[in-house]
Amino acid sequence: MEKLKVRKIGNSLGVIFPRSSGLKLNDELLYTHEGTKHILDSSEADKAHDRALIEKSFEDFEKGLIVSHEEMLKEFGDSGWGK
Repeated sequence: MEKLKVRKIGNSLGVIFPRSSGLKLNDELLYTHEGTKHILDSSEADKAHDRALIEKSFEDFEKGLIVSHEEMLKEFGDSGWGK
């Protein structure tokens, strides 16, 4: 478990996460606290990141930049995937 130091940021308090946390600029975290435990949940940030990857993966498809199975066979030969 790593320690994070609470800092004053304007009129608020905040912490700075190390790069190894996997968080990215503008990620949103869900926050709750139970007694003395402060819980940050990055599942929404993970969903947003996954959604962005999925949308990016469809860009070529939407632009019509697709290759048929026949074209793949002609270019690369039989991969064995269809068996």
